[in-house]
Amino acid sequence: MPRSSALWVLAALVLAACKPPTPAAERRFEVRFRPDPVAASPEAQWLLDRLPDATWDKGLARAVFHLTSAATDRSARLTPSAMARATALAGYPGHARFARELTGGGWPERLVAQLQDVVNRTPQPVDVALARRVHGDGTTLWIAGIAQRPVLVDPIPRDLDLDELLPVQLEVLAPTSTDPMSRIPDPILFIAPPHGPVQSYPLDATRARWVDAFHEPGVWRLEVVAQGERDTQVVLLWTQFVEVDPEPVGVLPRASTDVQDPMVAATSLREAVNALRSDAGLRPLSRFEPFEPLAREHAAWMASSGRVAHTLPGVTQGVAARAAAAFHPRARHRQDLAAAPTWEEALDIVTLSPGHKRNLLCESCTHLSVGVALEPVVDRPPRLFVVWEVLEFPQGEPMRGRSDGRMPGGANVADPG
Repeated sequence: MPRSSALWVLAALVLAACKPPTPAAERRFEVRFRPDPVAASPEAQWLLDRLPDATWDKGLARAVFHLTSAATDRSARLTPSAMARATALAGYPGHARFARELTGGGWPERLVAQLQDVVNRTPQPVDVALARRVHGDGTTLWIAGIAQRPVLVDPIPRDLDLDELLPVQLEVLAPTSTDPMSRIPDPILFIAPPHGPVQSYPLDATRARWVDAFHEPGVWRLEVVAQGERDTQVVLLWTQFVEVDPEPVGVLPRASTDVQDPMVAATSLREAVNALRSDAGLRPLSRFEPFEPLAREHAAWMASSGRVAHTLPGVTQGVAARAAAAFHPRARHRQDLAAAPTWEEALDIVTLSPGHKRNLLCESCTHLSVGVALEPVVDRPPRLFVVWEVLEFPQGEPMRGRSDGRMPGGANVADPG
């Protein structure tokens, strides 16, 4: 071999030896559902015996494990950021919820009763997981995870290189007469980059798409939303790490007994939303006080029922319907809802969901009404129930009137149609 060729080979070997090793196991980590028909732990077997219609998912179990490991304090609170980070690390693509129960060492019967209620009310397949942390005095902290699974997604890499294409291929499960997915159009993929506005991509009839959007290193949140005529369902929610290492779940904070003032919380939320818009290069939203009583009323109804919903059957058709019946001309509403111990966590719930964050970052919207109500409970710290009404007035600011188009005093207004 000529000496020059030998030097080139030697240089290549040296460079290969100096290149830092890639954590192959982590780089190959996938976002996917991992149903496990065989109970691999006592917790799994006990839970499946009580929830035979549910599926134990290894990915969801990994997320629960992350949360249990981070709960060093038995009174630790599950925060929205911690739950989102746990599912991101685990690569679980479902819209998961988590709950906790502290027992004297026995099984969490009350927690499982809550899970059973969700399973009974859900026509779609349900994933579950359960983990525990035993303290020195024998008390046991149980954390459970549960998520609906209306669609499947083909496995995709959790970690991406810069500018890498991402294939998103969905498979809708066999629809039933009560399955909302059988009555709604094709879903929309929302992508929240580390900085800037949320992007949306309609998924075609085959529910497959190559996404070319990852041009900035950082943590990207992706969400598939199915928008029907009467309801909107988050069917998938996951995280892509673009040329960054995932961060572990931090130590969960201790539960606080301090109760926030709803009126103070509403002011803080308006300021926080405008700060979020400023960071995205958008103009601030002006406060629209006429709709605030309606937003507070809806928040109070949610707090009384313990449910977060845009409409409450038999109680109210929602803020937009009540506003349209009392004000003219009509406004365009983009509504977000949340319930959490603090206004900061309520805002986290919304901003961690790309579709909901997009409402707050509406470019054509000009006004905002916020309503906050305190949950009427005495056996535990109450939650704040929050209603955001992000508003657009194509025909001018609404004025209080009547649904027949007549303003107080006999003046008429045009029907906006």
